[in-house]
Parts: sequence; structure tokens; C-alpha cells
Amino acid sequence: MTWKKYQPERTDFLINTDWGIPADALSAEEAKRGGKKLFHGRWVTKEERKQLRVEHAAYQSVRIVGGLLIALTLLLFFNIGEISKDGIISTSFAVIYGLIMLAAGAGLNMFRLFARNLALLLFISFLILPITPLLSNERGAPLIVILGLTGFYYLLRRSARQIFAPPAIKNAEDTKLKRFIFRKAIYAALLILAFLGIYTIYDLQQARIMAVDTCNRAIKGLLMEDFLAALSAEDYKIIKSSEYVIIVPKKGMGRNFCTISHDGQKITGAKTGFNN
Repeated sequence: MTWKKYQPERTDFLINTDWGIPADALSAEEAKRGGKKLFHGRWVTKEERKQLRVEHAAYQSVRIVGGLLIALTLLLFFNIGEISKDGIISTSFAVIYGLIMLAAGAGLNMFRLFARNLALLLFISFLILPITPLLSNERGAPLIVILGLTGFYYLLRRSARQIFAPPAIKNAEDTKLKRFIFRKAIYAALLILAFLGIYTIYDLQQARIMAVDTCNRAIKGLLMEDFLAALSAEDYKIIKSSEYVIIVPKKGMGRNFCTISHDGQKITGAKTGFNN
């Protein structure tokens, strides 16, 4: 079965032309003498077959990224009831974010440049959101970072960039150096963002573990002074009041904490918390 034309107007791509020779228009002996091989019902050269595979993979990867964004939109809207419990601001943000993802996903399936640019902005947000209060305590945050990096790779690799580039400048020599420098700068920035995001997620996770461990060790009836004496001032910040003590791990930007209630001498209870 012959592959369809993804962008009929973009005849600078071999896959969008009437490539090859129909199988019934050339005998096997003639094709062999001409160095041609049967590929999806048409005779093509080895070089044409390689080019067709690269172009087909590029078009398919763009559509897969578009489908991923649409799937994430559906997942977001499916959970909108749970998100609405956090208030009107969170709900409004989720709805707007979902509509942007939907527009980008639908546009990528039609290979629109505006959709590619929207998708890149979304993937940048995938790297930033996990280190913000909105998603910093979510277990799925590392997956969001991975999705962001994956999206950047498939939309910024050379074969995909050519899909969105105007035909006149697709192979322009005078823009090669500028594009190379810009591309390397983008990749470097993405690498730094990814490192910062992964490190921040790890730091927040360590802080959460420390806060949980502190609360688990705050046994009811234990003397408050003895408990606090066992804590390291290098690892924790201690905030005291007449009815409770807040113990904040210095890791994780001080967002995780353990609140220990007491009667003035002994511990009466403990619970963890997260500061947004």
C-alpha cells in the first residue's frame, strides 16, 4: 500500500510526490537492472527508499506528538472535577491550559507552524511546572519532565524542522550557521532546565521523606526537649510556639514540614504539611 501525501503542496518532500514506478509498470528483471527495489507497491532506488522512510518517520512523529497532547487534554478534562476542589484559579488555569494543548495537538496533526510553536511553549512549561508549587509535590512530575524533553526532541530534530520550514529556505546555505548556533543554544538551555528540574524534584522528594520521618519519630508522650535535642540544626529549621513546634527540613526550598503539637512538655500529636 502506497503511503499517502501528508502535505500535497510540499512537493520538496519526496513522500508528497508521485514517487517511484508502479509495480505493474516495470518487470522485476528491468527493475533489478536499474537498481530498483519494490517498496510499498512501487519500484524505488535504495536512496529513495531511505529518504521516504526518514520523511514518513518525521511526519508520523509529529502526529504522534499531536496525539499525545490531545490525550493529555482529555486526561486533564476528565479530572477537572478533582481540580475544581482547589478553587476557581486552579480550575481556570487547567481549562485554559487544556484548550491550548488541544489547539496545539490538532494543529500538529495538520502540520501547522503555529501549532509547532504552541507545542514548544507547552513543552517548556512541562520542564518548569514540576518545580513550581502547582506540581512540585506530584508523583507524576518526573514523567512530565520526560514528556517535555521527548516532545522537544521530536519537534526540533532536523527532519521535523523541515516540515514546518518554508520550502524556499529549507536548504538555504546562508542560514545554516545561524540555525546551528540557535539550535545548540536551545539544546543547551533545555539541558540546563532538565537538570534543574530533575534536581529540584529530587530535592523536594528528599524533603518530603525527611518531614515524614520526623513526624513518625514524634511519638506521643515523648518529652519535647529530648525530641528537639536529637534534631540537627544543619538539616532542620525549628519554629516554636506555645502550642506547637514546626520542623522544616532545609531541603526542598522549605516547602515540606512537620507540625508537632505539645502540652508544654510532652508531644501530643504530629502531622506533615506542604507549603504552597
